Amino acid sequence: MPRRSKTVCLQGDPGSGKSKMACETAINKPVHVVDIDRKILSASWAEPLIASGSLTVWELEEPIDKTNFGSRMSSLTKTMTTKGPAVQPRGWINFGEYFNAHEDPHWKAANTVVIDSLTLLNEHLKTFIMHGAEKSKFTFDQWSALKIGWMDTISALRDLHREHNKDLILTVHERDKGQPGERTTGVKTEASFSPQSGTTYQQVYQGTQDVKVWASIDGAFGDLIGAQCDEYYYLYVIMDDDKPVWKCRVHPDGKRSLRTSFIHSEAVHKPDFKEIWR
Repeated sequence: MPRRSKTVCLQGDPGSGKSKMACETAINKPVHVVDIDRKILSASWAEPLIASGSLTVWELEEPIDKTNFGSRMSSLTKTMTTKGPAVQPRGWINFGEYFNAHEDPHWKAANTVVIDSLTLLNEHLKTFIMHGAEKSKFTFDQWSALKIGWMDTISALRDLHREHNKDLILTVHERDKGQPGERTTGVKTEASFSPQSGTTYQQVYQGTQDVKVWASIDGAFGDLIGAQCDEYYYLYVIMDDDKPVWKCRVHPDGKRSLRTSFIHSEAVHKPDFKEIWR
C-alpha cells in the first residue's frame, strides 16, 4: 500500500525550533521550503543541508506593502481614511501563483514541502484584502474574507500535496486567546462608533477568562488550523543548567488542541520526526 502523505502544523514562539525540525528531521526527503520569512538561506544549520541537496529553498521576495514607510503609517493611523495600501501588494498573489503553477523543479523533486511561516503569510493576505476592499482597517466583511481565504487556501494546499504524495509542514507562531470558562461571570455587549466602520458591537466577558493558545493568525482561523492538519505539535524551549533544551509536545495540554496519529505514551519528545513518526 503506498504511503499516505501528511499535513503537519508546528506551532511555537520564534526560536522554538520549528524551521530546524521541519527541514532537518523530515522523514521524506528531499525537503523544499517556501520561505515566507526569508531566513533559511542565512541559517547556519541549513548550510550543509542545502550543500548536500537534501534541502532547497524558494523565497517570497515581495514586501508586505510596497508603499513607502510614511504613506503606510499614514494610511494605518488616520481614522478618517478609507483607503488601503496605495499599491497592490503582490506577496499573496505570487504565493498563490507559485502553487497554482507548481512547476518549480525543486518543488517537483521534493517529498516534503515546508511553508515557513503562516504568521508572516497572514500579513500578506491581510494587506491584499485591505487593498481590494479599499480600507486601512478591517471590518466584519474583511474578517470574514480572512477566515474563508485561509480555510480555502489550506484545504487547497493539502489536496495538492496529497495528490502528489508529498508531506506538507506548516509553521506558525502562537498567541494567547481568552475564552469564557467556569470563572466567567457574564457577558455584556458594548457599542462603539467610528466614521470609517460605523457602529460596531463587541461582546465583553465579565470576570476571569480561561486562556487558550491559538495559532498566531488573526481572526477565528487561528483556532481552526488544527482541524485541517493530520499532526499538530507544539515546540518550546526550557532551560536546564543554564542551557537551552528544545522540546516538542504532541498531546493536548489543556490550552492547545494538539494531536498525533502515532501512538505514544509520552507527550513530550525531542523535536525530531524520526522519534515521533514510529
